[in-house]
Amino acid sequence: MIRASLETENETYYCIGTVLANRGCWSFLKGGFVLNYPSNSSTIFFQNTDAKDIVHNIDIASPSLQPFTKQQWGINQQYIINTKRKRAVTIHVSDTNGRKLQGASVYVEQISKDFPIGSAIAKTILGNIPYQNWFVKRFNAAVFENELKWYATEPHEGKVNYTISDQMMQFVRANKIIARGHNIFWEDPKYNPAWVLNLTGTQLQSAVNSRIKSLINQYKTEFIHWDVSNEMLHFDFYEQRLGPNATFHFFEVAHESDPLATLFMNDFNVVETCSDVNSSVDAYISRIRELRKYGVFMDGIGLEGHFTKPNLPLIRAILDKLATLDLPIWLTEIDISNTLDQDTQ
Repeated sequence: MIRASLETENETYYCIGTVLANRGCWSFLKGGFVLNYPSNSSTIFFQNTDAKDIVHNIDIASPSLQPFTKQQWGINQQYIINTKRKRAVTIHVSDTNGRKLQGASVYVEQISKDFPIGSAIAKTILGNIPYQNWFVKRFNAAVFENELKWYATEPHEGKVNYTISDQMMQFVRANKIIARGHNIFWEDPKYNPAWVLNLTGTQLQSAVNSRIKSLINQYKTEFIHWDVSNEMLHFDFYEQRLGPNATFHFFEVAHESDPLATLFMNDFNVVETCSDVNSSVDAYISRIRELRKYGVFMDGIGLEGHFTKPNLPLIRAILDKLATLDLPIWLTEIDISNTLDQDTQ
């Protein structure tokens, strides 16, 4: 992986863009940065981040650095809002006989939002009226924080319990809130049930098949999305035990269990930074293309957003690259580090 970094008179930007470059062909690197302090001089470095692969020469062609002000960014932002998010509407008012009325006053009241804005909900929302009212007033989408995860629904082998998640589903359904299914599997071993860690081979394969079918059959058509394999760019618990095609199998069985289900990948440090070699934007794109080649039905891109101070130009560059996959992109989690001061947050 080739990483671009920037050094100014006052600061060093460790990563402003990356690309998984291949030998013998050109690879497109797109990034961005915001200067916090003026500088009379600066240097952009291009470096290979893979210590095992020594690159003697990095050729660069057609470099372009396009500066912009906050005002220019805002103008472009407003232009996109006006052209992509808004529509012109012509309203004709008639009486009961179909005659047009001149000078009629029309009042428009928004009674629901089409654009989903959500938050995680915990089981503490059950029976907690103030919590419920606070949530319903602000959000039209939800994700169960922990209550769908395998360690929550089957802490002991063979003893599946959906009591809590069923009650949470009743709450979101009653309030017409859409919900995401998070998650079927988590590749990080520390977030798997303890009993699963001891399974191997056919035992583990049988357990994962039962998990997929049980969960999806319980909530078929209830969730708008399923995070099938969580954080698969960073961890490979199931691949180590079931082989390199384990994830392909998860998506395949999930699709067979519910052909109408919308299946997602989901991972962190894709838009938050470009310094994580495991989850670069190109690594994400490569993984989805690999799944597609295997015949996996992939319907969406899930991005966790655990930010310190967001680098908006870099985020824009990463989203532009992801958009080449022509799939819906969802920020599935968003939080800002509480180590930052209140104004920055």
